[in-house]
Amino acid sequence: MEKCPACMTLVSPGQPICRRCKTDLSVLLNMETQAQMHRKMALDAFEKQAFEEMFDHAKRSAALINSPDAGRLLAGAAVLAGKYETAVNFFNQEKSSNSRSHK
Repeated sequence: MEKCPACMTLVSPGQPICRRCKTDLSVLLNMETQAQMHRKMALDAFEKQAFEEMFDHAKRSAALINSPDAGRLLAGAAVLAGKYETAVNFFNQEKSSNSRSHK
């Protein structure tokens, strides 16, 4: 997390409380840690060619922190796990969010 979601002040990595507005950031930091853990587990599953496991961890990671990187990992995992409709849906979501951000 780069900014406090309450006041948008820059925060230092791992800072549990915003220095400006005193918002407790520990829950968000925990979510980021969990998302990174599931991302790593998805990549480990990819190396083992355990694509269903990869999909499950990528899905958990994306549910915790919705980012373009998490979406791409999830779409790729969906393809490898044979969940083509899910992959197309994620691709279309990413495509539409990119077109909105470039307007």
